[in-house]
Amino acid sequence: MKKHLIFLSIMLIISNYLYGQLHDVHRYCYVIKSKEWYKYQMHLWENEIEKNQMNEESWYNFYFASRYASIGSKDRKQLLDSIIQKIQKHVPESYLIPYFKYYNGDHKIEHLEKAFQLNPECSDLYWEFIQYYDTQGNYSKKKEFCDQLYHSKKIISSLYDYSYNILNSMEMNSIIFTNGDNDTYPLWILQEVKGIRKDVMVLNAHAIFVLRDLLAMKFNEKNIEIDFASLPKEDEDFSLFLNQLIFDIRKSNPNISIYFAPTMDPNSIKEINDNLYNNGLVLAYSENLIDQEKLVQKNIEMNFRLDYLNEDWYNEQHISQAIMNQLNLNYIIGFKILSNIYHSMGLPDKSNFWNEKAIQLSSKVE
Repeated sequence: MKKHLIFLSIMLIISNYLYGQLHDVHRYCYVIKSKEWYKYQMHLWENEIEKNQMNEESWYNFYFASRYASIGSKDRKQLLDSIIQKIQKHVPESYLIPYFKYYNGDHKIEHLEKAFQLNPECSDLYWEFIQYYDTQGNYSKKKEFCDQLYHSKKIISSLYDYSYNILNSMEMNSIIFTNGDNDTYPLWILQEVKGIRKDVMVLNAHAIFVLRDLLAMKFNEKNIEIDFASLPKEDEDFSLFLNQLIFDIRKSNPNISIYFAPTMDPNSIKEINDNLYNNGLVLAYSENLIDQEKLVQKNIEMNFRLDYLNEDWYNEQHISQAIMNQLNLNYIIGFKILSNIYHSMGLPDKSNFWNEKAIQLSSKVE
């Protein structure tokens, strides 16, 4: 019995060392932790709820810890629905009830609006409104919530520098396919709030794979004609869908430049990988050979804002700094290409400068 208690004590010490004490649980767009961390926080926040079942903050953290701890579980939705029911019982007037109902899959705009009415300062809701109004083609409302999310200052400011560089990597009137929240929403915000590169069509690849009406609406707005019947169905391979979509765009609209965010899953672009060229940050699609070195040098030295990589004012302790460090790794290929260019030109100082920049970015990732 004594040995058993000692073992449990050691395990508790190890758990505390690895996962810490009680912490706020943020959405994936801000922070990503291990599944074990979320499980640990789920139990801690459940204990907090037992102390005070009317505490909204505890329910918020418990819900998101449970959401991320249960990824891959067949009972996930049932678990999250049960949490919503418990909130409804203990905090019946909480904005969390309509918010979580919307977020948990019903996507009824009246729930989102009700949550906003109850808590208009909740920046979580701005993300959802932006996505909803984008799918509806209501761009004035999309702009309104882009503005609110921008001024909430919840998004780490360096992500806007990174997104600015993505937008300025591309030709006029081009299309970029993005992968997730952090390579989509900041681009939209810069376009809508700051008016930067509004000529670029930003398409979240996963959204248009599922929502074909959204894809049709976006293409109709830009007078892009393709054969939608040729596209693989939603239950087919995602990479085949992207391959066919790019083929159809290029067939009927050969003058449109196509790009992919560097955060795309390699498996999703495997069918077109041989036609992708790194131009300093994003991946440019071309059936013909292009002067990659020229593009990289032009973008990095003339079009990019890179000062934030040296001195990222006030962001050292930002909750999203770890995600930002990961995203900044996408510069490394371009920096290495630029280093090789200057090495071949017999300019070792410049070559070493860009090589060191790449090494510095790598050193910031844990």
